[in-house]
Amino acid sequence: MTLAILQPDSGEFPLFLHVFGAIVVFGTTGALAVAGFASRRRPEHAALLARSVARVFLFGVLPAWFLMRIGAEWIRSKEFTGSADEPGWLGVGYIVSDGSGVLLLVTGILAWISTRRGRVMLAVPILATICLIGFAVAWFAMSGKP
Repeated sequence: MTLAILQPDSGEFPLFLHVFGAIVVFGTTGALAVAGFASRRRPEHAALLARSVARVFLFGVLPAWFLMRIGAEWIRSKEFTGSADEPGWLGVGYIVSDGSGVLLLVTGILAWISTRRGRVMLAVPILATICLIGFAVAWFAMSGKP
């Protein structure tokens, strides 16, 4: 019984990278939101949570977003060479990934500023939650449901 086979000439490896990056960026962005909101409820742990939020962004969200984006471009370059035959969900993916990239960059800058202040700014978990909603929309569009 074969559990998983990745053939080098197929499009499975770029798809694996894209999906793995998307799952990790979703989870780490969720961790940003939860830790950010938790720091607002527990001010005695605010400095620790502010450092944790900055580290999660730097070591989790940022690399996972790039992995997701690189995998997506790799798949697009192999399967959809012209713009006329691109499906609609691909446009949704571009809008969400580019928009979330900008929002996550602002979130990362605010998370770094939060470590200097000693508490997480309220904008960090709010922006992370907006990104999560966008990721959920892209997930829905790419799963073929609409």
